Amino acid sequence: MCMAKLYEAKEDEKPVVENIARLTIADGQVEVETLFGEKKVFRGKVRQIDFLKSRIQLEKG
Repeated sequence: MCMAKLYEAKEDEKPVVENIARLTIADGQVEVETLFGEKKVFRGKVRQIDFLKSRIQLEKG
């Protein structure tokens, strides 16, 4: 199974977070939780999700 990776708006960057198991969007924030229970919160919005590449692109707000 290939877990999702979170990237900031630029296409060719390294992922900000890997092994994402859960993503929640609320009140202008994106909260991600990894497979290992690590949680991170980002201000902004999801710009794109590519399911084939397991890639989530975040637009900072």
